[in-house]
Amino acid sequence: MKTFVIILFVFMCAAQWLVPAKMIYDSEGVVLNGTVYKFRTQPIDPSDPFRGKYITLSFSENHVEAEPGDKWYEGEEAYVTFTTDSAGFAIPASISRNPPASGPYLHTKTLYPDFQEGPVPIELPFDRFYLEESKASEAEKVYWEAQRDSAQVAYGVVRIGAGKAVLTDVMINDRSIVEVVKALNESPE
Repeated sequence: MKTFVIILFVFMCAAQWLVPAKMIYDSEGVVLNGTVYKFRTQPIDPSDPFRGKYITLSFSENHVEAEPGDKWYEGEEAYVTFTTDSAGFAIPASISRNPPASGPYLHTKTLYPDFQEGPVPIELPFDRFYLEESKASEAEKVYWEAQRDSAQVAYGVVRIGAGKAVLTDVMINDRSIVEVVKALNESPE
């Protein structure tokens, strides 16, 4: 009996390390091998965009045009492919109930369709950009200034591959928000 308990204990300890290690391995695989897309952000409710160590993002291209006659309902699993517009920003290209045979795609869920046919709202599972808590308040100021100033372009850099997506950076005028905050902290006041 004692041997069984020890084996069970060792198994549980190993599982506690293997599960997070597998999650990290999968995310790093997407970061290294995924296709890069730029998702244009849109303003969000300013009441609570920051919660501790992350920026909450909202994306303007969060609907995909369904095939005529194809009805989608809330919460359905979906596979979405993307293309880019003339400015290089991601646009959902197609939605399917099965993974595509080739190319990068995102495995996601549908949200609240206004109608059963037509554009289908999709969940984009990369709406949080984590950063050091010490930089959060400065990043908040920079992000909100960019959202208020229509001349500035803010977007998320996302890598997509094998159904998964990883938000790797938030850019303001093609400059990383981390670099912008670092420059603000280093400049004399």
